[in-house]
Amino acid sequence: MNPQMQQAIQLLQLTNMQLNDMLAQEIEQNPFLAFDAADYRAAARAENPQKPDAAAKEPAVRDTISVRELSLQPGQSLADSGDDYLAQLAAPEAGLSAFLLQQIRLSHLSGAALLLAVELAGWLDDDGYLRDTDAELCENLACDLATLQRALTVLRGLEPSGVFARSLPDCLALQLRAQEKYTPAYEHLLANLGLMARGELEKLAALCAVSSAELGQMLTHVQALNPRPASDFDTAQEVIRAPDILVRQEGDIWRAYLNEDNLPAVLVLERDWEEMASRKMTDKEKRFMKSNVQSARWLRKATQQRAATMLRVARAVVEHQQGFFSTGMEALKPMVLRDIADKLELHESTVSRVVAAKIVQTPSGQLALKDLFSIALAGGRNQQQNSQIVSAASIKARLARYLAAESPEAILSDEKLAEMLAEEGIMIARRTVAKYREGLKIASSAVRRRAAKLRAG
Repeated sequence: MNPQMQQAIQLLQLTNMQLNDMLAQEIEQNPFLAFDAADYRAAARAENPQKPDAAAKEPAVRDTISVRELSLQPGQSLADSGDDYLAQLAAPEAGLSAFLLQQIRLSHLSGAALLLAVELAGWLDDDGYLRDTDAELCENLACDLATLQRALTVLRGLEPSGVFARSLPDCLALQLRAQEKYTPAYEHLLANLGLMARGELEKLAALCAVSSAELGQMLTHVQALNPRPASDFDTAQEVIRAPDILVRQEGDIWRAYLNEDNLPAVLVLERDWEEMASRKMTDKEKRFMKSNVQSARWLRKATQQRAATMLRVARAVVEHQQGFFSTGMEALKPMVLRDIADKLELHESTVSRVVAAKIVQTPSGQLALKDLFSIALAGGRNQQQNSQIVSAASIKARLARYLAAESPEAILSDEKLAEMLAEEGIMIARRTVAKYREGLKIASSAVRRRAAKLRAG
């Protein structure tokens, strides 16, 4: 590939913000390039694949809108939209606190214990530990010990295992309990971690009442545990990125637009080129100037083509996933890159590059464009004629709904979950249900049943 083709491929992969940065660097080096605030508005229309006669029969469809315009209510104008539109559009907060709050909402806690649990989610340190003593928490949060202990009993069973621990041994013990491996031998091991650190393994084995070989296996298992359960969320606290694509509802239809707030485009300073070309200069200077203006013209065309391709792909994806935008994840249809590539007569790698790292903004929050793709899952070995072909993501959403409504007195087994899916016309094997349940980080029915008995006690 020549350098221009390589750059064109690179442009497809860039987000709007990344493209802005790249263009800023190019503009610094090329005297015939500048940012153009209006050029891109007609970019995608210039590349519209519709036939002329078809386009003439239909009214022109806008290709771009702003984030502020996306937030407007019916009948509302930009003038009276207010300044809180970004807050309305903000995606759910990423990070450990948000993850814990989602689980707390699904727990059996209520009243004062529920409010206290929500409050305690903000008291964890960077490692996921609750360092304050019960007395300090009762004093600071104005709660009684019984309520605190009810809340902590639930909180210490949340994912990731080990959160709300008071110390390292406590953290490791919580993880072992979650794995159903916490035995008296492990209890003695965790109470004597200093011996492990000093290499006094024979003494440690005697305290644990195990052989040297058994102690070796125990140490290997403990070393595989996570002493910092919040570590997986260290990079999750990211500032919400400006979206590349906006999706809004128009009547009964959801439609994709390019975000004109940050969609970059370039302007070729043709007059400057004409003026420079009329001046006397050396052949070397002429070649330099001509090379720059040709580069500027190509870059302008390439950014327009990028906008057109991104819009075509986004609209094809949104058109296919109308049910998702109307009713949620359970309505997500199976869709892979080849489906969109075949529909638009593009190469699959082109669709892949367009989808990469692009953020979609909807009135209810942000999501990655790639999240709208999901493989099909149709019935497995026991597939019947009336079995629906649904996406893997849709099945996970259904399982999450079933389990969220699960009663402590009637814990749902994987077999029962498979039966519930079958009642909705989705025929899949129990082992497939187990795989997706584990993907949701939900424990087995046996573990959930024991946890329910502990809470009841």
